[in-house]
Amino acid sequence: MKNAGRDFMWGTRYPDFSTVDLVLRVPEPAHELPVKEGQAVIQLPAIKKVKVPTRSVRSAIGIWEPPGFFQRSSLTLAELSFLLWCTQGLKKIVAETVEIRNSPSSGSRNPLETYFVASEIEGLETGLYRYLPSTHSIVAERIDSGITLEMSTASMNFRMVTRAAVTFLWVAVPYRTVWAVGNRGYRSAFIEAGHTCQNLILAAASMGYAVCPIDLFHDEMMANLANLDTETQWPIYLAAVGNAGENVTLG
Repeated sequence: MKNAGRDFMWGTRYPDFSTVDLVLRVPEPAHELPVKEGQAVIQLPAIKKVKVPTRSVRSAIGIWEPPGFFQRSSLTLAELSFLLWCTQGLKKIVAETVEIRNSPSSGSRNPLETYFVASEIEGLETGLYRYLPSTHSIVAERIDSGITLEMSTASMNFRMVTRAAVTFLWVAVPYRTVWAVGNRGYRSAFIEAGHTCQNLILAAASMGYAVCPIDLFHDEMMANLANLDTETQWPIYLAAVGNAGENVTLG
């Protein structure tokens, strides 16, 4: 493990396109994980009907600082709808299967799945959900009143997650990008999680909420929480959203 970082950078150099599955005519992977039989799908409020305050990008960036504290927080389902749309919402489909979403994606391959723990979302039971960009809806993965505590332990951030209204978990499905660009696609998943979290920060700020990005967590615990196939799906980034109280900054 001593040279893991160097090996990763070396092993994800730009590929020989003659070896990638796209060129080899391997079937294209799905852009979204399927809904399992028996899972409840919940349609989110239409984004055009969601009213949010107007705050300039300059203002949103200007007030940003890492929150040191959350008050007990809650969001409406309409506010959640807005945050999900701003982060991974589908804008349009071009060239039959090319999806353009609200966050940049290398080759429009979109390797991220958005999971979230709803702790205090109006109209939603406490549990783990997954966003379905294709229909702007969510699917209940696991209804569990104890999942907020489980997420707080796995995230190594008890104080923020237990008070957050919602905690996002972005899961990479790297093969969606690897299929098109080879091993270089592994880098894309991490980069795109950063794009997506920044969109969340700006969108949440427009409604007066704060975001606490979390990149240190127990990988195995997080994978177990979301029931991930760790051969093909990896948790890579988290973000808790809530009301910032009297903020204690990091320096």
